[in-house]
Amino acid sequence: MKLTQQDIYSFLGATLIGVLPLLMLTEIGHSSGAWYALVGICLIFCLTRDGGYKQTVLLLHPYRWLIAAFLFTLVPAILNMLRFHAMPGAEVERALRMILGCVVVLAAVMTMHPQWIRRITWGFVISGLVSCVYVFWPSERDFGRPVTPEYNSVTYGNLMLLLGVMIMYSIRWTLTQWPRSEQIFKWIVVAIVLTGFITTQTRTGWLALPFFLLIWLVLNNYVKRPVRLIAALVLLVVVCVSSLMLIPKMNERVHEGYNEISECVTTNPLAFTSVCIRLQLWRTSMDMFYKNPLLGIGRRVDFQPELIARVDQGMLLPFVAEDFAEPHSDMIMILATQGILGGIALFLIYFAPAVIFLRRLRYRQLMCTRVAAAMGLAVCIGFAIFGLTELMFRGMRTIGFYSVMVGCLLALSDPRLKQADRQSP
Repeated sequence: MKLTQQDIYSFLGATLIGVLPLLMLTEIGHSSGAWYALVGICLIFCLTRDGGYKQTVLLLHPYRWLIAAFLFTLVPAILNMLRFHAMPGAEVERALRMILGCVVVLAAVMTMHPQWIRRITWGFVISGLVSCVYVFWPSERDFGRPVTPEYNSVTYGNLMLLLGVMIMYSIRWTLTQWPRSEQIFKWIVVAIVLTGFITTQTRTGWLALPFFLLIWLVLNNYVKRPVRLIAALVLLVVVCVSSLMLIPKMNERVHEGYNEISECVTTNPLAFTSVCIRLQLWRTSMDMFYKNPLLGIGRRVDFQPELIARVDQGMLLPFVAEDFAEPHSDMIMILATQGILGGIALFLIYFAPAVIFLRRLRYRQLMCTRVAAAMGLAVCIGFAIFGLTELMFRGMRTIGFYSVMVGCLLALSDPRLKQADRQSP
């Protein structure tokens, strides 16, 4: 059988998208290299396929407002570049990686074989299982919080939870000739990955879990019966809260967090505790924002010096200023460094695609469309909630992962793929 251009690029696209989370969560590394290779391949495909760039423009026309929203991320980055008379730096690269990863992958995947691209699910499965190996059996762990590669345990746990949820949603589409066995296998993997997430003792992820469960209920058409939807959601939330309280380590960390907040807010604003350190960083970061609300301090490299400069004002401990170069919050970091314009840009990055995914989750759409929409909505909402108490966009790896996932899942959830599905081998 002769391979077509579409076959070759569909295989390469599915492979590189599927391998991204594995490279991101392991010591293999090279996720940036895979991202550049993927964007380059997708760009070549967009220019050389039938119709060339005209076809690309036509496919992207319904997404013009989304593209404009993503392009807005360049505005605060460029204004601060001009403000400091500096060459394009990391902030411009972050914005470009977000834009290109989403738009180029979206345009390319729109004319790849949909069923081939859906097999990125196996990449999620492998990544989830491999990440559990790091969580369950690191030699340094000694029954405490695991020492995870590439990220701290909070970010790592959040990403594990997101992968587990996406695998769970993928149960509603079939990728093999053995649908029943496939479903059972995926449920087993979901259970293993969620157990790994619990082992990381990450409190942030539990905040997102009710939203992920609500998306699951909508995907399974509970929305057509509101009473059932509310009852099921309440039951699942009760189960989650009960599980949280029944897990000794998590119960201990929840009570510990409550006590630390109480101490930091009422008696000792400079307490040397996990939660109070975060509150000190947030308080100091917001002071940076208040000094220049439009564009913030301008550059992330200036963040730590700004922290140190505020030690004498009694806003944070010297150790916190010297050992922390970020506030453990995407939104607070962006407000401190890029001001209101940066905050708007981040809001658009989260919710411009989320609105599209939410519309496509309606039960009148095909199930394959709705599954992709559910995954995309989970990515957007997950990063938005995770980013409240953790710097998920700390490095280029997670920015690349987020942008590629949004672009890929926008394409897979596009209703115009119905005809391509029928023609897909």
